[in-house]
Amino acid sequence: MSSRASATGGSFLSSMSASTPFISFPERYLGERPVKFPLLVDDPGYFAINKPAGLACFRHDWNQGKPDISMALRRELLNEKPQLKKLGIEGLFRAYKLDAELSGVLLYGKTPEWEELLKNAVGSSQLVFRFHLLASSNSEERSLDCDLPMAFHSNGKRMVVSHRTGKKCQSRFRFLRPYGPYGLWEAETSDLRPHQIRVHATELGLKIVGEDLYARGDRVYLSQIKRDYRPGGQEESPIYDGLCVHLVSVDLEIPGRELSPIQAPPPKGFQTLLKALDRYGRGSRR
Repeated sequence: MSSRASATGGSFLSSMSASTPFISFPERYLGERPVKFPLLVDDPGYFAINKPAGLACFRHDWNQGKPDISMALRRELLNEKPQLKKLGIEGLFRAYKLDAELSGVLLYGKTPEWEELLKNAVGSSQLVFRFHLLASSNSEERSLDCDLPMAFHSNGKRMVVSHRTGKKCQSRFRFLRPYGPYGLWEAETSDLRPHQIRVHATELGLKIVGEDLYARGDRVYLSQIKRDYRPGGQEESPIYDGLCVHLVSVDLEIPGRELSPIQAPPPKGFQTLLKALDRYGRGSRR
């Protein structure tokens, strides 16, 4: 694991400043309410945003019904949105696919030249993706690897391990620190297959908080971890209702170019959950 990974782990709870530039969308583009995305980097050849969980960025059967951020960006480009024109975007070229359920760094090329460069970099394993995930585990191991190949299930709605038709991929997991009865892990890969981190985590016995497709992951409620807390007769909501997997950084290790890592702070709800577990987790009634 490189020193960059350690630095990223230490800054997990950092947040963007109030002056961070962003890309905004009016209501009904990506939901009923207006939304805005922090601009993580603005380079002459590419830009990156911090994608929330629940938004698609590519067309696929399992994304049906989910708002598509790539489509919304293309629509605004056609409308010559001033915010996007200022970025100098000639076209919109997504560098890789990030699952709709995940949050984190989403990278786009601005020109055909950078589209080719980034796509070649992804195909040549020159982009290193680092995720943070919150999970429970019965293992005492603090470093785990999984290289099981993955393929689409016949129903098209999930992935399966397949040594016959699967595409190779490798994920390296490293324990960062405990949060009450859970652990914060970092997962690193240069492959980024659909659902890869979720499947590999499950195969290694890591039950991700919020996972409901490949394992029975917990939802964490304040009444579970805070002594004497009662929700007051109302139905209690989990502290964070999303899948606790976040693409926290992408390193662009492209030969001949000095490119800084792109980092994205986790969703506020994810941060709130970690802070609650840090404060009350030892008293968990799980």
